[in-house]
Amino acid sequence: AAADLLGAPRGVSSRGCFPRARAGANQFWRWLLLLWLRHLRVRVLNGLGHACCLLSTAIVLGQLTMFLDRWNLSMLSLMFRRNLGPWLTQVLCVIPLSYMTYSAYFSIFRLKISGWYGLYGNHNTDIGSLLWCASILARLAAPLCYHFLLLIRVQGTSFQAFMGQMNVVPALGESFNQVFPCLVALLCSCNIFNVYGRIMQCLTLGVIDFELGAGADGEDPLADGKQLVERERRRLAEDFSMEMHEDRRSPLVFVTTPLAVPAG
Repeated sequence: AAADLLGAPRGVSSRGCFPRARAGANQFWRWLLLLWLRHLRVRVLNGLGHACCLLSTAIVLGQLTMFLDRWNLSMLSLMFRRNLGPWLTQVLCVIPLSYMTYSAYFSIFRLKISGWYGLYGNHNTDIGSLLWCASILARLAAPLCYHFLLLIRVQGTSFQAFMGQMNVVPALGESFNQVFPCLVALLCSCNIFNVYGRIMQCLTLGVIDFELGAGADGEDPLADGKQLVERERRRLAEDFSMEMHEDRRSPLVFVTTPLAVPAG
């Protein structure tokens, strides 16, 4: 099943040109696949999870004290207190800024409004949705960079000189860009303590929920879906093992050409 999910070659016979090379390549691919699934996958995913948690905490703490000059809880600003040179500065900017960009664009890519907007695979997205998504991506690029500069508390950059004044919002004043991000901490707290689900339960809106759970009749759609996936994986694994067993049992066929002996 893992070979099918990750695109491993199925049923590739070792007969033909260079049979030993093909058999060695298939064996090496299976070894890499087993190494990833048994040892590396869990560790890599755990490492990415801890890194994302650390970056999220650093960003939220920096947003809480963005409007204060005396208090500074931004861990990102500690990396840019002194000049580190152009190359190291670029590397330190890429990691947190890429995470902020991914977090902001992830919700846009997942958003689907029936009959109006939605991104779908296999070239099924309409032209209007693609144009709207492209316009949103272009509009969010500059504000994300400006917000990152507020987090690291660096002044006099080339971006600020090129974009000009960006700290004044019409009808909201100069400090709106620094105070409004504090609401992100409130939203994160509501998500951690499952405030949304509790509000839905208090309003007796059981149909509108943010997570799939067991219904009143005891049926859990999430558990049923996991069982179906595991069943399909076992079936694919059995098919893959049978094909590999048949390939090993099939003998190699060599065609010999008789040599012509000249008459002497």
